[in-house]
Amino acid sequence: MFPAAHARSLLSPARRLVQSPRRTVAAIGLAPGSRVLELGSGPGFFSPQVARAAQGGHVVLLDLQVEMLRLARGRLHDQRRVGYLQADGSALPLAGERFDAVFIATVLGEVPDPAACLAEVRRVLRPGGVLAIAETRRDSDFISLPRLRELVEPIGFALVARRGIRWQFVARFRRA
Repeated sequence: MFPAAHARSLLSPARRLVQSPRRTVAAIGLAPGSRVLELGSGPGFFSPQVARAAQGGHVVLLDLQVEMLRLARGRLHDQRRVGYLQADGSALPLAGERFDAVFIATVLGEVPDPAACLAEVRRVLRPGGVLAIAETRRDSDFISLPRLRELVEPIGFALVARRGIRWQFVARFRRA
C-alpha cells in the first residue's frame, strides 16, 4: 500500500508526461452518463478526467485510505456527481451490477488478493460492462498484460483492446 503521507508525489506534474490522465481515461472509452467506479483512486490523479468523461453520470472513488480520499475530494469540483467510499477492494460494500465501468490504475499489484478483488469487480459491473486496468513499469507492483489476462479471463472477462506499449498500457476488458 502506498503511504498516504507521500501521496502528493503521485500528483507530480512530471507524472503527466509519462502517464497522461487525458490519454489514459480516453482509452477506457467512457460514455457521458456512465456510472464509474475508480477502484484505488489514491489522491485522485485520474479522477477529474474520469468525472469529465462520465459527465452527467456518477463516479465513485474508492480507496482503502481515508487520507487519499480527502486529497481526491480536493481535486474535484462537481461534488454532486462524485461519491467517496473508504473500503477494501476485495470486499466491495456495493450492490451488484451497479456500474458501467470499473477503472483500476496501478493498484491491482498492491492488492493482497487480486483474484478476490477482480471477482468483486465482476460482481459490481453490469453485464457487458468495462473493466479498464492501467499499468506502468514505473510502478514497483507492475502487472504485465499476459499476467493480467491470466487473472481476469478465467472469471468471465474478455480483452477488447489494449492501448499503449508492453511496459505501459491500458487494457480494456468486457464482462460476459
